[in-house]
Amino acid sequence: MHRRILIVAEEPFVRDVVRLSLVGLGAEVRCTSDCEGMRASCRRATFDLIIVLQAAMFLCGGNPVREVRPVGLRHPAIYVLSWQQAEQTVLSLLEAGVDQYMTFPVNLQRLRRKVADELDRRL
Repeated sequence: MHRRILIVAEEPFVRDVVRLSLVGLGAEVRCTSDCEGMRASCRRATFDLIIVLQAAMFLCGGNPVREVRPVGLRHPAIYVLSWQQAEQTVLSLLEAGVDQYMTFPVNLQRLRRKVADELDRRL
């Protein structure tokens, strides 16, 4: 089974750091810079995991989770990595359907383990 991960981040450096931390997990990793790119990528391919590196996408009145995940399903898993640490922000993200929330600075080994565990669960 072919596994796919999509990384969504405006900042190319951060996007590349996360992408490189996932090398060797046996998954195809694609990247995009914004919400529109995420929507377009999800129309063209099925992803097991989407990693979003900007909580702001979820805080502007929209719900990207509903746009990329069929109603009633928990697939793809969605992780958000952000500087935001306010309790209300985290609760809003979880209520919107985000599966994991991690704050920067992120321990890349911990992220890699979580991603590997998520991909193993999806087999």
